[in-house]
Amino acid sequence: MERRTGCLQSNVNFLKASLTKASLDSQQKIDAANRQIDALKATVIGLQKTVADLQGQVQALSRKPDAAKDAPKAPAKDPAAK
Repeated sequence: MERRTGCLQSNVNFLKASLTKASLDSQQKIDAANRQIDALKATVIGLQKTVADLQGQVQALSRKPDAAKDAPKAPAKDPAAK
């Protein structure tokens, strides 16, 4: 009977160790994924700021009157008119 009990206890210890290891591995993977998610969120925030800045620049350029469009055109010089 002791031999059977010892074998069962050995199996229980092995399974417990396996579960503990699997739990730690899973937690490490979750922590790594959460760090990566945080890094990606920071990247997205930076990109959104860059896009907003570029959109502001585009709007500023579109509001700025083009000097060539607003300037009156000089009459064409006709060399034969002299």
